[in-house]
Amino acid sequence: MGDIVVIGAGFAGLEAVRVFSRHRKTLGGRRIILIDAKRTFDFLPILPDFVGGRIARDHAVLDVAEYLERLGVNFENGEVASVDMAAREVRLKDGHALGYEYLLVCCGSVTNFYGASEIEKRALKLDSADDAAMIQNTVVTYPQKSFLIVGGGYTGIEIATNIARLLKRRGTRKYSIHVVERQEDILMALPEWMRDYCRINLCRLRIQLHAGVSISQLTENGVTLSNGLRVDDCLLIWAAGVQTPGFVRRLPCEQDPQGRLKVDRTLSFSEGAFAAGDAASFVKKGRVLRMAIQFSLNEGHLAAENILRLCAGRKKLKVYRPLDLGYLVPMANFRACGTVLRVPVRGFAGWVLHYIMCIYRSLTLRHRLGIVSDILFR
Repeated sequence: MGDIVVIGAGFAGLEAVRVFSRHRKTLGGRRIILIDAKRTFDFLPILPDFVGGRIARDHAVLDVAEYLERLGVNFENGEVASVDMAAREVRLKDGHALGYEYLLVCCGSVTNFYGASEIEKRALKLDSADDAAMIQNTVVTYPQKSFLIVGGGYTGIEIATNIARLLKRRGTRKYSIHVVERQEDILMALPEWMRDYCRINLCRLRIQLHAGVSISQLTENGVTLSNGLRVDDCLLIWAAGVQTPGFVRRLPCEQDPQGRLKVDRTLSFSEGAFAAGDAASFVKKGRVLRMAIQFSLNEGHLAAENILRLCAGRKKLKVYRPLDLGYLVPMANFRACGTVLRVPVRGFAGWVLHYIMCIYRSLTLRHRLGIVSDILFR
């Protein structure tokens, strides 16, 4: 009998260890060990709001060690270097190794720079609260700069609108914000009416959109785009895609183009090993589920239940049946668009629903009350 090792203190990982902590008898004395390189859980959906000054840092961040101590879960603060599937061992970059009987990989995703090393050195990203603070501090310190966001997906649009909000709140009347998208339009995975709504709102905020465009040259003084536009003295922010961490992509298991582990209906990708959240590639009706909190939470819960079944000696595992509640694209000027339970939503109502879900998904009462206070008074 060995330990249960969970890699990743995100939504899926924390949901899984909560399930384990409630079923100590079923674990039969097995230890639960959660590994993460960070000491904090960062509430990713509201990090753009942190950039824009609407949400305070304390309400977007949770101390992982303190939280796990209350659950009676062991915390290993370290970065995973590799996983030896044959030896059932997780190796950390500091040389430490942890054996496991059952493994749950839910380490989320990280920014993908697609091998552009110079851009990676220069650009800011939004993977953590520290990244959000860096963007916010730079915008506040250099409001006269141009701001160039590469990537016209959810994250890129949210960052752009929140930078506009931050500059306006600080009295900057003239600003230059650009969103660059390589595809022919922003938010290409979404219906046309949503893309139209977002484009109109970006125009309302005086954010310039460059679709079908990429970076052709990067110099010390600025950026030249493939359409010939030169943006001088700019802050470059990269939001053009994500992938799984390197150790996941090096696993000898089947993966999708983003490096997500292809799992079966029980969320298993190998004997005794499961994946959940952004690290898992689950196919429903021929399509991979998008990266979303609702799926991360449900997958983390079900994967933990299946590991508990194996601990109890039960061979039949639960099958994951995802329910898609919808999605929203929130923007900083009290507008959002999307679908909720297949019903189209837009405008202020969508914006309110986004924050209701953020409050509901927050992990502690302090965080919930803090977000409410921020929304009402900041």
